[in-house]
This record gives sequence, C-alpha cells and structure tokens, in this order.
Amino acid sequence: MNLRHKKLAALVCIIAVSAVTLAFATGSFTNKPLTKATIIETGEDAADKVTIYGNGFTFINYEETIELDEDTRTVQFYLPSSALTDTLKVSGINIVKITTSQEYHPIIERGDVITVYTEEGTYTGKFLGWDNMLLLEANNGTIMIPGGRITKIVLTEVVQTQGPKILVEVTTDSPQGEYQLKISYLMRGPTWKPTYFIDLETSYLECWATIENVENWKNFTLVLVSGGPHVVYVGPIISPIESYSLRYSPSIDFTSTTIDEYHEYTYGAKLSFEKGTVVRLPLFNGSVSLRQEYFWTEGEVQNRYHINNTLSEPLAAGIVEFYRDGAWVGEDSIPYTPIKGESIAIVNYAYDIKITKIVTKSIDEPRHKVQGITLTIRNHKTISIQILIQQNINGYTLVTSTPPATRVGTIISWAINVNADSTATVYYEWESYW
Repeated sequence: MNLRHKKLAALVCIIAVSAVTLAFATGSFTNKPLTKATIIETGEDAADKVTIYGNGFTFINYEETIELDEDTRTVQFYLPSSALTDTLKVSGINIVKITTSQEYHPIIERGDVITVYTEEGTYTGKFLGWDNMLLLEANNGTIMIPGGRITKIVLTEVVQTQGPKILVEVTTDSPQGEYQLKISYLMRGPTWKPTYFIDLETSYLECWATIENVENWKNFTLVLVSGGPHVVYVGPIISPIESYSLRYSPSIDFTSTTIDEYHEYTYGAKLSFEKGTVVRLPLFNGSVSLRQEYFWTEGEVQNRYHINNTLSEPLAAGIVEFYRDGAWVGEDSIPYTPIKGESIAIVNYAYDIKITKIVTKSIDEPRHKVQGITLTIRNHKTISIQILIQQNINGYTLVTSTPPATRVGTIISWAINVNADSTATVYYEWESYW
C-alpha cells in the first residue's frame, strides 16, 4: 500500500475533531513537540493473516513497509474497536514506547461467557453487568458476586463489540531508512462454528464453517482453529451486537495442520470479507463410522448414533444435521471429537417403542428400604430391535436383576432384544440402610 507523510500539526486538527469519541489512556497526543509522523493508511481493517479461534477470539497479523526520515520519530495507525490493546505487538523498528487511545487492559462485554474465581468458589455464566456487584447469569438465575471477593476472571466465549477505532502511536529511535513493520494483536470476534451434515445411509460427512461478525478484510489468508486460547479479563463495558446477512463462498479446500494444542484449518486461497455478512465455507468431508442405537433412561426412547471419527482431522464442537435419502431427519450437538474418538448424537425419538416403569415391590422399615422395579418394553415396530436401558441407583445397593445388569459406578444397564410387535421385561431390586 502507498504510504505518505503528513505534518503533525495537520494530525492535531484531526484528533481535536474526534476528541469526543476518543479517551486517551496515556495522555493527549496533541501535547507533544511538533515532530513528523509516519502514518499507515491501511486503517483498522488491515490484515494479511486472520486466525479465528473457536471461542470468539481472532489473531491478526500484517506487515507494512514504512520509511523514516531524519526527524520522524513516530508511526501512527488504527486498530478496530474490538482489539485487545495489551496483546498488540509491533516489530521491525526499535520501539521506545507505544501509546493508544484506549485503556491498556482488555474488557468484559455484556453477554460474554466468563468464569469468575473467588475466595469461596468458582462460577461460570453469562456476564450481565455491574450493580455494586458482578451480575452473572447461570442456572436460569442471576448470581451476584461482590467485587472485593473476585480473584480472577477468565473469558471463555466473547460477543462482538462496536465503538470508535483505536489510534496507536509508536515512538521509535530507529535511524532514517526503509523498514518492514510487523503488527499483530488479538481481538474480539469474529466467531466461527462448524456445522456437520451426515447422510445416515452412506455415513458421508460434510463440515461447513460459518463465520459471523466479519470485518472488511481484503486479500488475506484465513486460518480457523478448533480450540480457544485462555484469556484473563478485567473491567466491564456494555456495547450492542450487530445483526448480519448471509453470503456463501465457493468451494476451495482447507489444509489441516496441528500447532501446540490447537488444530488449524488454513483456507487454500486468498479471501476478502465484507462487514455485515455471514460467510460459509466448506471445511472438509469424508466418511465416518456410524452405529445406530435405541436408548432409554427416562421419558421417550432415543434413536441415537455413535459417530466414530475415522477422518484425518478432529471434529470441533458443533451441530450435526442428519439426513436420510436426502430428507432432514434431526439434529444434535456434539463435543470436540478427536481422531479415532467417538461422540453420541440423538437423531430423533422412537415413538413406536414405549417403556413403562412400575414399582412392584416396596419395603419401608426403620433404617431399611427395599424397592423392586419392573420395566416393560413394548416394541410396536414390524422389525426386531435392541435397546440399551440405563438406570441410576446412586446411594443404593443392587440386590438382584433379571436379566443380569452391567454396573459402572452408579449406573446399571441392560442391552435388551425385543421381537417385532412384542414386549420384554426387566426387573431389578435395590435396598438401602441408614
């Protein structure tokens, strides 16, 4: 990009006009000797490489060629309002100091998912704001945490922020000449999430990445990361969240790599994003191993599938859409599933299989209790089925079971075969002493 030099006197006029929206953390830029500044005119949207993490953070890298003359001692450029200025790194010239028009520490926004560490315990939920206490939405209620008891706040998922762009001024003592300036920083948003499409007949899986809250980035390299960094936050500020339209991208392959504890997908061509859009990109595809299973513990019988990841890349946490013969039949969410790992997803409910649970034996004596429970499985289907049944007997001792149960911890289970249009029964008995 073209670079140009301006006298600082002209820049002072610009800053004076914008003073109503810029709060300077280290003092006004205007109260300085009149020296020349090199101004990078790429704006806050400059990016050569955009790395988007799974929890809403994005790492930006870009380079600019600058030229310093004898009396130039400052370089100025802008960052987006969502940039975390304490993660800003500038190299390529000798740095005396970096001054920004925003407070030095990161911030918490309303809607962020945070973990609050206190002297009494740890709380995770959605940040609502400050009202003498930190307000946290969790477990369908509001938790009020006194600020004096908070020892640390860790952000796990962020919302997008909007506000004035951030002016950065870098003071240097490098001699005159041409330099390759390297700039990197962490910012809030955009966010990305995978959506999986699985054909239950063929076990074929497609993964698409949906990217929301994008900036006006031009001709950059995109990297999507399945995990998210550990970031510690302080300070509350509330900002609105924008709504977005949808745009689709042509199919170009991603390259999959692993770095540190992260799994990365690098898009195979340069991209340009337009702010105000949602971008969908094909991430990868292939065949996985599926195993169908009927399952019941309470309520309706679940028709679920074990998804064994036989692909060459892990499956990031996301939504799975299930299809059969081209028709959509259900969806569920899956957690992060490593290579050769397995996740279980509910496709729908098997309403033709009914289970009743009846207490058929009960003894209630002083300091001793016994219960016998009969489970009746009714298969209304025209085909035979097998169903996995589980019950939790936490705090009780299993006395007997017909057929014999498999026990793991407090969970007892049975794999029951039921013929077409037939019934089967399970009886188990537990007791407790106190």
